[in-house]
Amino acid sequence: MKALFFLLLFANVAFALYIQSGLKPSHNMPLPAEIHPEKIRLLPVTGTAPTLAAPACLEWSGFIGTDLQRAEVAIAKLQLDDNLDRHTVGEVAAYWVHIPPLKTKQDADKKIGELKKLGVANYFLIQDSGEWNNAISLDIFRSEEAARKFLAEMKGKGIRSAVIGERSLKQVAFVVHKPSDEIIEKMFNLKQSFPGSELKASECGTTAPPP
Repeated sequence: MKALFFLLLFANVAFALYIQSGLKPSHNMPLPAEIHPEKIRLLPVTGTAPTLAAPACLEWSGFIGTDLQRAEVAIAKLQLDDNLDRHTVGEVAAYWVHIPPLKTKQDADKKIGELKKLGVANYFLIQDSGEWNNAISLDIFRSEEAARKFLAEMKGKGIRSAVIGERSLKQVAFVVHKPSDEIIEKMFNLKQSFPGSELKASECGTTAPPP
């Protein structure tokens, strides 16, 4: 009888030890099936367009000089057609690096040929009936310091006739009417390429096209 008692006691102790050993934590234990570790991934952190609450219009502004020309080309690629409006939003003082007006169009064309040979790709020939007819614009800057630095670069290339002139220029704003989420995203991306520009929601004013 005693032998049977000790045999049962030994069996219970052994079973208890087995149960306890099975509950010990293990670093090799698999994750619960519902977590699906193979599906866990880190999302990259990237800049995205801010959420605008269905603006009536988006206004993109702050351009002068060659930035305005670049902006014109960039926004034209969006093919906004009648949903795009362009207007002036005041004036700003700027410093203009240019070659003063040449006597004739032929003289201006000859000078442009010289610029190309010297590696100058950005220029604009002014053709109008005013005092700046046949002048060649090289670039426009908001600060005199930046203009002087650029002028020194032009002189270094051999363009000795370039000068700096202070001008008051009209600033241009592009207004996009009823922009979709896709257009908002594209406009935000465009702004990143023009650090000095401003993109904001607006009420369109009286320039909105008919529905």
